[in-house]
Amino acid sequence: MSIQKILVPVDFGAASEAAVALAGRLADGCGASLTLLHAEAVDAPAYFTQDQVAALAAERKQRQEQARRYLASFGHKHTEAPFLAEIVMRSPIDAIKEAAANADLVVMGTHGRTGPKLWWLGSVAERVLRDLTTPVLVAHAHDASQGPLKSLAVYAAPGLSGRNALALAMRIGDAVKAEVHYRRAATTEPDEMFRDASMVVMAEPWVHDRAWRTKVGEPLIRSGRGPVLFVPEQE
Repeated sequence: MSIQKILVPVDFGAASEAAVALAGRLADGCGASLTLLHAEAVDAPAYFTQDQVAALAAERKQRQEQARRYLASFGHKHTEAPFLAEIVMRSPIDAIKEAAANADLVVMGTHGRTGPKLWWLGSVAERVLRDLTTPVLVAHAHDASQGPLKSLAVYAAPGLSGRNALALAMRIGDAVKAEVHYRRAATTEPDEMFRDASMVVMAEPWVHDRAWRTKVGEPLIRSGRGPVLFVPEQE
């Protein structure tokens, strides 16, 4: 599996900083193009007059240019890789889904909520994972300070071959000079080999299974031990 286009949705938080830094390293290693995307939904209320709608459109254009400059500054602060900064005035979910259709990899941050709310409850990251068939790499805020990736562990749950996940892991391993370990799982629980890796690459069902991800994917992400890459497998 080739990586030619990498997309990073950005909300300017600490988790986005880590996502940009990680995506930049991958873009450099893979020779891939890098796009940073920020989306804001600004809709005119139905009761606005024509003059008010025109004024809002002018304000939106000004805000869009300001946001583009800020996004460019944000990107240069966290990666030396060249990138394209895109600002879209629409809902983040819709903007990411449309842009991801032309990407080989989506890299995004999660705040890793704990406690009574699951890490993804109501979050953009959860919707992206649920709706996309593009591989999605989820990073935590502290992943940027963990240094280079040294090992990638490919996890294929029972019933999945992990072919796509292994191919993508090998491509990333070559790009960042990291070892790749692969073992078919006999149970639905990842073992310590996967938990101790710099990055876990998880083969997941092509038809997204919320129960599967809750049992297998959520514990790894909530553990905060490193980025997790979800790769859909069509068996």
